[in-house]
Amino acid sequence: MNMSLHRRLALRLGLGALVVSLLAGAATLYIEAERVDDTILSLATQEAAAFAERSPGSQSVEKEATVEALLKDLLSGHQTSHLGHFLMAEVYDPARHEVAQVSQGLPDVVEHQVDTNAHRFPKHNQPWYRKIISDEQVYLQVLIPLATADGQPAGTFEGVYHVSAEEVEAISSRVTGTVILVVLVVILTTLALYPIIITLNREQDKLSKELLKANLDTLAVLGSAIAKRDSDTHAHNFRVTLYALGLAERTGQKPADICELIKGSWLHDVGKIAISDSILLKPGKLDEAEFTIMKTHVQHGLDIVGQYDWLKGAAEVVGGHHEKWDGSGYPHGISGEAIPLNARIFALADVFDALTSRRPYKDALSPETALEIMAKGRGSHFDPTLFDLFTANVMADYQQFGGREDDRARVLLMKRGHPYFFEA
Repeated sequence: MNMSLHRRLALRLGLGALVVSLLAGAATLYIEAERVDDTILSLATQEAAAFAERSPGSQSVEKEATVEALLKDLLSGHQTSHLGHFLMAEVYDPARHEVAQVSQGLPDVVEHQVDTNAHRFPKHNQPWYRKIISDEQVYLQVLIPLATADGQPAGTFEGVYHVSAEEVEAISSRVTGTVILVVLVVILTTLALYPIIITLNREQDKLSKELLKANLDTLAVLGSAIAKRDSDTHAHNFRVTLYALGLAERTGQKPADICELIKGSWLHDVGKIAISDSILLKPGKLDEAEFTIMKTHVQHGLDIVGQYDWLKGAAEVVGGHHEKWDGSGYPHGISGEAIPLNARIFALADVFDALTSRRPYKDALSPETALEIMAKGRGSHFDPTLFDLFTANVMADYQQFGGREDDRARVLLMKRGHPYFFEA
């Protein structure tokens, strides 16, 4: 388990905790605000009902002195609570004409907002309210329908309720407490989930590696089967892949590209499965018709690897390892750097191993003789820059596994090649 995974997991869980905390805080603030609004509205409704009960009758609502006295009594503090108190109260008759208004310390800014906004007189006997915030103070403007004892409309009560500083502070404390509680719960949940997620990830990583190893082993077996059919040995595939791997590392190839090179090297001749033995194993030189058939193994190979997303990167080697620097190769006759780099790398490894290995139709050449022959193709068959880099280092590789038909090359390739896949 690398540190990168731990960092990513910790970051994501931390961000999740932050988002949950912010959402919980916002939700708590909204709920608390609604609760206070409902409480104040309920209080105002009760006061409006008490006001209606103290009125002598529906006609008395029109008696300004009586109504004004009742409103002054309402604002005097006799009906206040720890939530706050009314700073302005007004009564309208059923025709929505003002009967009386009393104001007590209502800030000019709030009074201006009340005056400049059209009243939304209650419909269907339902109260209406809106919140006004000014200078960090909270006010609630309410309009509540009034009714007589027998249920007849008696007018409308309007008031501006100032929420006390103590209640605002209490709301803030409740929100802060709730957010802290949520954060603690999220942190504890995260700490509890972290080892579970890590354990599940380890199990998934183990299964993924087992699946990857199975895929790599399958490729190796398939490539070896094709090589063994061609040369009575499977060691060629491992040797040529090691030569190509060494050259790719010296060119500074990216790990992802090296993975594709390894897959392509294993499967470079997979299309030969479609070539008959009479041509594939012919001891002498192929005639023109036979060579034309032999060249089709490239397209057969591309058809095979092209069916699977995981093998599509191998197509560079499968389809390009017979192309030549001067454009005289096949199947497309492309030249120079138009030939994929992995194909140019592999072409050097393939020819060198073919020359230094025994085949049913030839004996193995010494590495010195093989390089002398290959030098004639520098700049025509092979990329000259890669050829120089290859010849400068290939003898060290040859000393380790060159020409050997035992398990040496396979063991070395598993040791050097597999990490590119498992550490990607």
